[in-house]
Amino acid sequence: MTDNITQTLPEKNAHRSQSWSVTLPILLLMLAAILAIFHETAWSMVSIWYRSETFAHGFIIAPITIWLIWEKRSQLSRLSAVPEYRVLILLAAAGFIWLLGYLVSALVIQQLALVALLIFSIWAVLGNKISWVISFPLAYLFFAVPMGEDLVPPLMEITATATVYLIKLTGVPVFREGLFFSLPSGDWSVVEACSGVRYLIASVTLGALYAYMTYSSLKKRTIFIIASMIVPIIANSLRAYMIVMLGHISDMKIATGVDHLIYGWLFFGLVMLILFAVGAKWRDDPEKDTNEQETSGLILRDNKRPLLLASLVMVVSAAIWPVLGYAMIHRAVIVPDEKLTLPKQIQEWQEHSADSISWKPKFKGAYQTVYSNYLKDSQVIGVAVGIYGQQEEGAELINSQNLLLDPTEKQWRITDHQKVILLHTGSPMEVDQYLVKGQGHSYQVFTWYRIGSFHTASRYKGKLLEAFYRLTFGRQDSARIVLMMPINSEQSHLVMPDQVFLDQLLSVLEIKLDILASSESE
Repeated sequence: MTDNITQTLPEKNAHRSQSWSVTLPILLLMLAAILAIFHETAWSMVSIWYRSETFAHGFIIAPITIWLIWEKRSQLSRLSAVPEYRVLILLAAAGFIWLLGYLVSALVIQQLALVALLIFSIWAVLGNKISWVISFPLAYLFFAVPMGEDLVPPLMEITATATVYLIKLTGVPVFREGLFFSLPSGDWSVVEACSGVRYLIASVTLGALYAYMTYSSLKKRTIFIIASMIVPIIANSLRAYMIVMLGHISDMKIATGVDHLIYGWLFFGLVMLILFAVGAKWRDDPEKDTNEQETSGLILRDNKRPLLLASLVMVVSAAIWPVLGYAMIHRAVIVPDEKLTLPKQIQEWQEHSADSISWKPKFKGAYQTVYSNYLKDSQVIGVAVGIYGQQEEGAELINSQNLLLDPTEKQWRITDHQKVILLHTGSPMEVDQYLVKGQGHSYQVFTWYRIGSFHTASRYKGKLLEAFYRLTFGRQDSARIVLMMPINSEQSHLVMPDQVFLDQLLSVLEIKLDILASSESE
C-alpha cells in the first residue's frame, strides 16, 4: 500500500494544516540556530536600530514581514513544503560574502549577507512554490539592514548645490564655499542631518510597501519605487531652501534651532502624503486567489523527516563561514615595537619645525602615527602617516568613523574634494585631494591608502585588498599617507607636490613599511 493516495479536498486541507504545524516549528528552530551562530552580526543590526534615529525603522521590518506573510495564509494553507537543495549554491555565495565582510570589518556587508542567508535558508526548506508566494515579504527583510551612510556625502553635495541655485533664482546674493554658504543675513552649512538620507530611507521603505500593497503590475511597482527614491531628494532640496529663506526673512530668528527639524519632518510627511495620493490614482484591483484550483490536485506526503534534514543541512552550511572567519582573522600577528621614522632630509628638502603646519589629520585606532614637515626655499610640505597592524573593531583603517577631519571639528572645515592623479614610479596614482581651511590658514591636502604593497584612494578597493590578504593569509598591515601643503587664500590655482620629493618619500616609506610588515609575520 503506497503513502501517495488521492484525498478529498477537506482531507487535504486538514493534512496541510497538520503539515504546517510541523513545518513552522522546524523553520523557527532553524532560523533561531542561524541567528545564534551569527549573533554578533544580528546584534550589530539591533544596536544600530536602537542608537540611530535614521535606522530605528528596523524594529518594525520583521513584524511587517510576518504580517505580509499572514495575509497570504489562505494560499499557504494549500501548499506543503518541499525542500529545494539547489538553493545551497546561493546560500554558499551569501556565506562567502559574509566572510568577506567579516574579514574587513564591513558591518553592512555582513548584515546584508546574514539577511540573505536567512532568506535562502527559508527558500531551501520550504521550496519554490511557497517561497514564490512570500517572495516580497522575504525580500522586504533587506530593509532591516541599516545601510545608506555612503549616500550622505553625495546627498549633502546635491542639497548644497540645489539650495544655492534656488537662492540665486530668488535674487538673494549668496557666496558658497564647499558645503558652507553665506547670505547677507547669516551663515549656513549643510551637515549630515541636512543630507536627506533619513527622508530617502524612510521614503523607499514606505514606498516599496505601498507599491506592493497597491499595485499588482510589476511595471507600476517599479515606477512607484523609483519615484519614492527621486521625490525625497527633490523635496529635501526644497526643504533646505525654505529653511534658509525662513531664516533669512526672519533675520535668523526662526528655522535655526529645533524648529528647523520640526519643519523638515512636517514637510516630509506632506510630501509623502501627496506621493501616496497621486500613486493611488493608478491602483490595481486586489489580486484574486487563483491557487486553489492549481493546488487542489497536489499529492501530500509526510514531510517531517525531509524538513528536519533540510533544516540541519542549512544550519551546518551556514556555520562553516564563521568558523573559517575566526581562523583567518585570529591568526597570530605580532605588532612590532620598532617605530617608523621619516628621514631628516629628502633631496633638497630639509626637516622643518613641526609647528609650521597647524592642522594635522586624525588617524583613529592607528598603532603608530608619524608627523614631519619639510622645507625647501619658502615651500613647506607636511607628511603624516598612520599605520595599522592587525585591524579590529575601533582600530580599522577604512570605516565610516575614521575620517580625515572629525565632523565635530569646529575650527577646521573641508571646502573642496576631488580625485587627482599623482605619479608614482612613473605610473599614475589616483589620490584624494582636499582643501582644508581654518584659523586663518588654508592647506591643499593629498591622501591615499597603502594596503599591503598597493596604493589606492578607493575605500572599496581598499576593503577588497584587505579581504584578499586575509583570505590568502598574507600581510595585514596598512597605512594612510597624507601630504599637506600651505596655500594662500588668494591663490587661484592648485599645485602638485614636488615630484622628486614625492618619489623619494614613497621609496623610503615603502621600504620602512615593508620592514615593519616582515616583523609582523615572523
